Amino acid sequence: MKARLLFLALFLFLAQLGFSQNKIASLQIEFQQTRANYVFQLGNETFNVNSNNVLIIDELISGFHPVEIFEFRRNRKFLVYKGGVNLARKATTLAFFNNGDFEVFGIEPYFYDDEVVIEEIPVISNEMFQQLKRSVENDSFDSSRLDLLESTLRNNFFTSHQIKELMTLLSFDSGRLQFAKSAYLRVVDPENYFVVRDSFSFSSSKSALTKYIDSLPTN
Repeated sequence: MKARLLFLALFLFLAQLGFSQNKIASLQIEFQQTRANYVFQLGNETFNVNSNNVLIIDELISGFHPVEIFEFRRNRKFLVYKGGVNLARKATTLAFFNNGDFEVFGIEPYFYDDEVVIEEIPVISNEMFQQLKRSVENDSFDSSRLDLLESTLRNNFFTSHQIKELMTLLSFDSGRLQFAKSAYLRVVDPENYFVVRDSFSFSSSKSALTKYIDSLPTN
């Protein structure tokens, strides 16, 4: 009995240790100077913005997170932004919110022993991938969906099949082609990118993607 309890305690400790080590990202947001009060929602967590209009959130999981920003005016709550943000690993992602626009303007890597630790960004987790799909599906316009999809490419790698799946969320071949071109350098298996090419409805789009890939410099 004691052995089972000891094993369970050790398992829970290791699980918690592994989870805490994944919390290697931070987010700092500067809000426009107004008399309004803001509430920032990151995934399922809600944060109140202080009187200096600066919000700093530590111990976050890197990767994509849905974002909603609310503004209180005369005791009424208004949704003023809905989208998402990619948090870089072992770094603080710097952003600002102004006139309804939420934009990332910089990334400050964490420093260890005066050296910058640079690690390869892993393929986006299945959990984050599903969250990304839900966020894209919640956008009504193709242009907004495309903007959100392309923003995720900055800090994540994908598989060719994941890119193909994300492309189905766009209504028009023109947007799908733009995303497919942007995503090519962010896949871990470019040898399988034919699945993306074959998902286009028109042969002209297939040819355009092939020509774009062929025009890229080889290593």
